[in-house]
Amino acid sequence: MATKTLTKRAVDALKPQKERYEVRDAELPGFLVRVAPDGAKTFSVLYRAGRGRAAQRRRLTLGRYGALTVDGARSLARRSLASVAHGGDPAADRAGAKHAPTVVMLGEPWLADVRIRRKLTTATEYARLWSRHVVPALGSKQVSAVTTAEIRRRHRSLSETPYLANRLVAMLGGFFTFATGEGVRPAHDNPAHGIEFYPERPRERFLSAAEFRRLGEALSRAEREGLPPAPAHRRKPKGHHTLKHRPKNWSAVNRADPLAVAAIRLLALTGCREGEILSLRWDAVDFERGYLRFSDTKTGRNNRPLGAAAAAVLHGLPRIADNPYVLPGLRSGEHLKGIKRLWYAVRHGAKLDGLRLHDLRHSFASVPASGGESILIVRSLLGHTRIATTERYAHLADDPVRRAADRASGEIAGWLRGDETPVKPLRAVAQ
Repeated sequence: MATKTLTKRAVDALKPQKERYEVRDAELPGFLVRVAPDGAKTFSVLYRAGRGRAAQRRRLTLGRYGALTVDGARSLARRSLASVAHGGDPAADRAGAKHAPTVVMLGEPWLADVRIRRKLTTATEYARLWSRHVVPALGSKQVSAVTTAEIRRRHRSLSETPYLANRLVAMLGGFFTFATGEGVRPAHDNPAHGIEFYPERPRERFLSAAEFRRLGEALSRAEREGLPPAPAHRRKPKGHHTLKHRPKNWSAVNRADPLAVAAIRLLALTGCREGEILSLRWDAVDFERGYLRFSDTKTGRNNRPLGAAAAAVLHGLPRIADNPYVLPGLRSGEHLKGIKRLWYAVRHGAKLDGLRLHDLRHSFASVPASGGESILIVRSLLGHTRIATTERYAHLADDPVRRAADRASGEIAGWLRGDETPVKPLRAVAQ
């Protein structure tokens, strides 16, 4: 093997031969260029990895001449040899990187782990976000190569839907924590950390007394004589693509299923989540002490006080011998599944278009909050584990600050008019 100082002129002067040959650099031991019979010239670095008898000879290919200059190749060779001097093995690292898992590959065991550790609804939502927003953008990349900048760009691309953008980053944070545990990324190297979330405005929709009355009238009418489907859901039923293939009874006005009506009433009267009511079992209903005892909710195991009106609705429901659910479904042993179609018809009949089922939970909480009950009481009614979650209702309370504002504005208004006639407090006027 020839040895000479590798410069641009020296490398350009190397001619191809019948057999491949190598020329070592006289200045940097281990740095060399290989010349192929077709004239291609490739830079490499030779070194020994390990110590003593266990040391192994390694070759690390740096790149082709042309795409890489002689000085650039020498600089790469120096960095590689410096890594070797500190116990590294660049060739082994590169070989391992070729077989490193991609985001898609590691995504399968991670989603399986999520299904074990998280609620079914959370696992389902994660799977949806993963297939729709992660796989197209990052799926083919190696897990170890994903950068914070790439996740930030994905977050920024969803800026018009801040809630979705934030949930995506939070989910990716969990994924890369899992990757660290699997040894795919080093500790304290989570690319999803440090990304500032977009401000979120929680949807606050609280029914007034008049709106509750309209909702009650629509529910009674649905049970007594039926309601037509809401216009927005009359155009194309789910799973049917043309007007021709609509179900014949799609626009028929039939009396609503009493169990579905009861489900909506219970949502309004308990403040429970939709899934909690639909999957409620009779063994979770404690009439004697007045509690619903949930063994598994979004926030874990907890008990909710049961009001007399809600208990009356439950007392009026039939019990099916072979079905443990308060609201049994069509199939044996299953609970009621779908109340959305009835809900759309009811809210349209009550002139409450746009109201979500979950808004009944907010509206339930607004009644004790606006009546002066403490946030701790509202927290217990809703089954929140964190007081911060309940604080959205704090502004509804008739707190001392609001009363002070009433007094101050009332006195000043009297002075501005030149008399001492007291002004009625805002809450009294609203009533």
